[in-house]
Parts: sequence; C-alpha cells; structure tokens
Amino acid sequence: MIDLKPPLFRTKVVADFWPRACEARDRYEDFMGDWRSHSFRSAHQCWDYWYVPNVYCYLRTDPEKVIGRELVDDFVKHLAAFCATELAGAVPLAPWLTLHLNGMRHEVHNDSENGTYGYVYSLTSSMDTFTGGETCVARRRAFSRLEPRQFKVWQGYFRVIPPVFNQLLLFDDRLAHMVPVVQGTMNPLHGRLCLTGHVQ
Repeated sequence: MIDLKPPLFRTKVVADFWPRACEARDRYEDFMGDWRSHSFRSAHQCWDYWYVPNVYCYLRTDPEKVIGRELVDDFVKHLAAFCATELAGAVPLAPWLTLHLNGMRHEVHNDSENGTYGYVYSLTSSMDTFTGGETCVARRRAFSRLEPRQFKVWQGYFRVIPPVFNQLLLFDDRLAHMVPVVQGTMNPLHGRLCLTGHVQ
C-alpha cells in the first residue's frame, strides 16, 4: 500500500525547468519528422492509443523509445533533485511521453492512489496550432469564483495551466483534474507533447 503524504500545495508551476529541454524537443522532432522513414518494422511503432471510455483518449509511450534513455534519466534526475529540496524529499516515478492531437483529451478524474503529486512537463513547441490541451486542476473555492454570465464558466471551477514549453506543473493528485479536448492539429510535431507522471 502506498504511503500518501499530505501535499504541501495544490498546484506549483515552474518555468524554464530543465536545461536540456531544447535537446529533448529536437530529438522528438528528429524521431517523428520524416514520415517517409516510418514503416511497420521501424522504431516509430511505439505509440499506444490510450482510450478509456469517458476518461482518457491520447497517445502515450515510453519516452526512452523517442528521446533516448540518457535524456530521460537526466530529466528524472533533475526532477528528483527539485523534489528533494522543494517537496520534502518526495520521489518522482518514471514518466510517460504523451501526445494529444485533434479530439484527444482527459475527462475529469483524479489519481489519488498513484502518489502525492502529479507532474506534467511540457515539450509542446507552440500552442498556436491548437486550442484546448491545458491542465485544469480543481480550485479550492470554486463557487466563489463563478460568474454565471461568464463565457467558459468551467474556468471558475478549475485553475487552467497552458502547456508552455519547458514548464513543469506539479499538483495534488487527489484533486479533480482534466485536459480539455485538443482541437486544430493532427500533425504530431504541432500537438500537445508532455512528460507526465507521479511523485510519491
């Protein structure tokens, strides 16, 4: 049974988190970039179409298959050092590499059995090619922030964090959270690309 520690915060956003972000993004673009190099027997056959009715719809893979073990190990080491100083020694678990294209999303859910925190680290190059794709985490005082005449009133219920390049988001795993449906691109070079996982 997982020993769940009480979280120190609900959400924390850290800009410019990893010094090797551009290197990891370049590795992804080299891997995905030339469609003519893709075949049924190539390394590109690594994506899992993760579909759970009413909960998940996105692509995921072991990031080592795309950006390489050395970069993944360096990211986890960098995250572990951050957790040691900022999160009372909490330990990050290995990440997934996740890709959201047109129509993909996370419905409202929580991950209370997976750890103390969830993390979302963005390798998304730009948000100009799609809408949606933010990580939305339930607010403490949702109803005091609601304005019934406001467009997109759901933003009153959630803190909305866009997937800015080289940004780390940590949040309390027990809280309801979601990723609104991505709309606008089917190009894997222009989608929402993140390393995601949990911290115990």
